[in-house]
Amino acid sequence: MRPTNILYAQHIGWHFKKHWQVQGKRVHRETGAIAELLRYNLDIKSAKKVVNPSPARQDVHIIGPVVETVVENDSHQKWHNETCRNYSDSNVLLGGLAQAQVLTNTIEIRRFPRQIENAIENQQIPSAVDRRIRNAILDSHVFHALQTKLPKTKLVDRPAFNIPRTYGIASERCNRLLVNKLLFEIEKLAGQSVTSRRRLLDNVTLNTSLTRKKDLVNFAITTDKMITSISPLGAISDKVEGTIPDLFPMESTISIPKKHIYTGENYYSLRTEITSTHPQTVITYCKKGATNLHRSVLTPSQFESRTMLTAFAAAISRAKHLYGITTGTLQTPVVVQSVQTDGRTFHFGIFQLNTFDISSNVQNYWFHRNCFDLFLECGMKAGRPYLEGYNREIFCILNSFYHNI
Repeated sequence: MRPTNILYAQHIGWHFKKHWQVQGKRVHRETGAIAELLRYNLDIKSAKKVVNPSPARQDVHIIGPVVETVVENDSHQKWHNETCRNYSDSNVLLGGLAQAQVLTNTIEIRRFPRQIENAIENQQIPSAVDRRIRNAILDSHVFHALQTKLPKTKLVDRPAFNIPRTYGIASERCNRLLVNKLLFEIEKLAGQSVTSRRRLLDNVTLNTSLTRKKDLVNFAITTDKMITSISPLGAISDKVEGTIPDLFPMESTISIPKKHIYTGENYYSLRTEITSTHPQTVITYCKKGATNLHRSVLTPSQFESRTMLTAFAAAISRAKHLYGITTGTLQTPVVVQSVQTDGRTFHFGIFQLNTFDISSNVQNYWFHRNCFDLFLECGMKAGRPYLEGYNREIFCILNSFYHNI
């Protein structure tokens, strides 16, 4: 339609709006006033900044999910000039169980002590408990309501391909739910006479250090769950024979990273004045898809080495807490049971600390079996939950560990 006078009368608001859009883009002519003011050294400020000055920004320390980066230099309060081999929850020994044996001067025995073996064979678990354990597995792996975005998965043949992210139950939450339900069933079977002598603790921090030849090795481990007892576990009376493997020419500390920032002091989270301070069983969780230093999937031997070193750290930190930082053979050995799981695979072991000196002729003992699978498959099929290959022996072993004295 042509812009006639009648159109302007009908659309006068629209006309002025478009008119000012065009006129607003006009460029002002340079009058030379700014150059004249600068010649007299006068500051020029925008009128908007004078009327509405911008407030000065201040750094605010937020307590919460924001993690501050720690500068690792000599200004750090825990900086040491001497380097230390630091083993923590994120480290895995590449040599596996053989490297852990040499590092801790320990003999491996592929069985449990006779007392535990007899307790496992003589157990009679009611069918109602088996049914509740099956439901606990389904609750922790399938039915739990909190669904989060799971970590990225990669294909070995196509590492650059981005697989769509899926939602599900996080590995850490799944492990915690499953272990709590298993311990709850064990406590109901044990009765008050046994449970009154036990305490369950979460996220217990352990820190200890020792010298391996010329290297200082520090163990900083956090156990996800610890069962403590009023009285310590008795020394194992079984006859033990075995040898420590030879890693030559590799050193036992080769895959443990060196750091200048560490805490060389011994730290045990519980005081000696309170009851139930003796570590009976330590339980740790292993994330699904955990990798080693070369980003490859953990081997069974590497998985077992984490179980053993957790028990070793708990035993030696407790021994130093009781007897002080000394060297030599212990008059009363410290025995700690250890369990590790990723929600499906379980590994059980019992560690007996006989000596502080890991270079002496007296060796420590590590009793364990191969890893067990709690089930073969668990999930949803055709819209219905299913559980296949349930293994009740795992509950029997965990129940024997809880009742061990």
